[in-house]
Amino acid sequence: MPKWVEQAAKNDLEILEDGQCQLCGSDTLHGITECVNTAGKITHKISQEKGIQHMTIFLCVDAHALQHTLIHGRWNNHFHLTRLHLILQDGVQWTYDLTTLLNEVLDEYKRHHPDEVVVEADAHHQPTITVIDVDASQEEEEYIALVWQWAEQVYASFSENHAIARKLATLFHQRWTKDSVAAS
Repeated sequence: MPKWVEQAAKNDLEILEDGQCQLCGSDTLHGITECVNTAGKITHKISQEKGIQHMTIFLCVDAHALQHTLIHGRWNNHFHLTRLHLILQDGVQWTYDLTTLLNEVLDEYKRHHPDEVVVEADAHHQPTITVIDVDASQEEEEYIALVWQWAEQVYASFSENHAIARKLATLFHQRWTKDSVAAS
């Protein structure tokens, strides 16, 4: 059984196998399973090098995860929302190395905020773009633009949680600066 199915069960989410994705509304035939399977391949529409350069790899993962909060652990939502904030709001050029740093910041943060929860996205401002739309893109430029639009829409839909993301982003920047000074 995939981990996401186990997490859905923990969150009392009954997986529907037919029709639209029950979490993001993607126009699927086989519900959330098709949506998750599409997300698993969506980052490969361009080369890994271009995906890192244009940050589409990270933005796709974050946008999809946040549109499907009930199939991930709750601290996972903090991570993806903060990374979207760092990329979209703070202009951080993300790399895999920074993921480790953000995880360390989040681990420390959890100790002081053990009960904090990222609340569901604002129902009135749901993204109009989903993973299925991005997957349907035909050209590289269209794909990159759609990924950025999708990520921006998802981030905006979590406006009630932006203070959490800003707080974690500040801690990330402080740690990043401290680590950079120590390394030099």
